[in-house]
Amino acid sequence: MMRKMAITTLPPLQDGQLTVLDSLTREFEEAFAELAESAESELSGKPFIFSSYGRELYPYFEATDANLVPGCIIPIKEGRPIASVDSTCVLVGETSKGALYAARTAVGVSFEGALRRFYRFGPILVYANSTGLSGLVSRLPSSELDLILSDHAVAERFIRNTVERRVIEALSAGDGNMVVMADGSLKHPLGQLGSSALRGGWARRPTVGFSKSSNLILSEDAMAVLSRAPLPSYHMLDGGSCSTVLAKFTTDGLVFRLDIAGPEPAETVLGRILWNDAFSSGYPDSLKVAHHLSIFSKADDQALKAYVTKRFRVKQLHTFPLRKIALGSFRGGA
Repeated sequence: MMRKMAITTLPPLQDGQLTVLDSLTREFEEAFAELAESAESELSGKPFIFSSYGRELYPYFEATDANLVPGCIIPIKEGRPIASVDSTCVLVGETSKGALYAARTAVGVSFEGALRRFYRFGPILVYANSTGLSGLVSRLPSSELDLILSDHAVAERFIRNTVERRVIEALSAGDGNMVVMADGSLKHPLGQLGSSALRGGWARRPTVGFSKSSNLILSEDAMAVLSRAPLPSYHMLDGGSCSTVLAKFTTDGLVFRLDIAGPEPAETVLGRILWNDAFSSGYPDSLKVAHHLSIFSKADDQALKAYVTKRFRVKQLHTFPLRKIALGSFRGGA
C-alpha cells in the first residue's frame, strides 16, 4: 500500500515531454521502411546463417552448381616442416593509469604426416599506459595509443597480433624450407599479417593464413561442392600475389578459407600441407596444438596474479561485480 501511494504521488509527465520520443519512434520506423525496401531483394530466398546469441556458426550450403568442378589436392610427397602459430592475450589487472596484459604464443610443427614438436613462448607481460607499451618493442602514434588505452579488447588484439607477428617473422627468416601457417586471414585489415609485411620479404617462403570465420567464406556454391567432394579438394576464389582458396583436406572434413602467399603456386602449397600435416575434421593438428598451448587456463590466471603480486608488490583492491549489481534482473535480484 505504501509503495502504491509513493508511485501515485509522482508528478505526471506532460505530453510535451514525450514529443521528442514520439518523433524518434517515427524516425526509426522510416529507417526500417528504407531497410525493408533494399533488404527485400538482398535477403528474399537467399540462404541465411543465423548466429547463436551473436556468435557465428559454420555454414552448410545445400545448393550446388553443377558447372563448378573443384580441383583435387595432390599430396607433394616431400618432407617439409609445417610451422603453425597461434596466440592469446588476456587482461591481468589495471591501475588508475594503465593496464597489465599477458600474452602467450605457441608453435606446433608437423612433418611427414605427424605432429613432431611444439614450442610455447610466454607469458609475456605488457604494461600499457600513456607513455607507451612497456614489455613490447613497438612504438605507436598517439592516436593508436589512445585507442588501446581506452578499450581492453583493442589492446588485447594489438598485443596478441604484435607478438604473433614477431614469431612469424623469426620463422620466415630462419634457414630451411618450411611452410609457415597462422590462424586468421592474411588479408584482414586488423590481422597480424598485412600486405606490406608480405611484400617486405615474409613471402620468400610459403605463408598461409588459415581462417575459420564464416563472413570470409565468399562462395556458397563452392562450399557446397567441396563439402560433397569425395577427395581432398580446393576451389580458387582469388589469385594474385596472395591467393585465396577454399579447401577441404580430408574426405569427411570441413571446408576452410586459406590465404596463401609466397613463391610457390597455391595448389603446390596445399599439396605440401596435405602430405606433411595431420588432420582431424579437416583442421591441421599443428594449428590445433598451437591454439590449445597458447590459451590461458584458470590455473594460469591464478598463477599470474600470484606472480604479479609478489614480484611487483602490488596492493590488491577488493572488487565486486559492477555490471551484475548495477543491472540486476527484472525480478529485482542481483
